[in-house]
Amino acid sequence: MKKSKVTEEKVMLSPVEEIEQYILDIGSDNLPTFGGRYEGGVHLQQCPDEIAPCLFELLQFKSEIKNYLEIGSAAGGSCFVFNHFFSLDKIVLIDDNKHWKHTLRADVLKGIDRQELVGRSGDEAIVDAVTKMDIMFDLIVIDSDHDYHNVKVEVALYLSFLRPGGFLFLHDTVYAPGGDGRVMRELASGKEMEFISEYVSQKGPKCGIGLFRKVVTE
Repeated sequence: MKKSKVTEEKVMLSPVEEIEQYILDIGSDNLPTFGGRYEGGVHLQQCPDEIAPCLFELLQFKSEIKNYLEIGSAAGGSCFVFNHFFSLDKIVLIDDNKHWKHTLRADVLKGIDRQELVGRSGDEAIVDAVTKMDIMFDLIVIDSDHDYHNVKVEVALYLSFLRPGGFLFLHDTVYAPGGDGRVMRELASGKEMEFISEYVSQKGPKCGIGLFRKVVTE
C-alpha cells in the first residue's frame, strides 16, 4: 500500500507576531512580572505583546531613530532590543545602578557602543552631562522608579533633549497607574506631545507602554 505523504503547512506570522517571537526568544527578566518564554538571556523587562506592536509602530520611522536616551536600564535588555531593531548611532543610558541586575549589563550589552551616566536622572550633574553632549535625541525611554513626582520631573527635564518629531516611551503605565500612568494621561491632554497609543498586554502580565511623538511647531 502506498504511504500517504503528510504536508506540514507553514504558519505565516504577521510582522508584529514576528517581532514578538524575537522578544520571546531573547529572555525575560522575570516571568511573573513580564511574561515571556524563559527567564535569563538579556533579562528584558518588557511584556512581549506590549513592546512588539510598539516596536512595529516605531519601525515605520526607522531611518529617523538613531540617537537614543534611556532612563532606567537595569540589565540593559531594552537597550539591547532597540539597538537590534534600529542600529543606533548614539546610546546614552542613565541609571543609579541600585537595581542588582545592573551587574549583568556589561554582558548583555557587550559589543554595543554606549555612554553610561551613573546617578539619579534629576541630579544636576547628570542633567549637565547630557546638556554638554549637545545632542537632540530621536527616542527617549523612561523606565525608572515610577513615582509620579520623579517621572514628572524626568519628563520636564529631558523633553528639552528630544527633537521635534522624536518619540517618548513611558513604561509601566498600567503597573504604576498613579505614576507613569498619570503622567501619560497628563501628557495626552497637553499640546506639546502627540499621543500615539498605549500598549497593554492581552496575553499575560500587564505593565503598559505609553508612546508619544513630540509635536513639530513652525
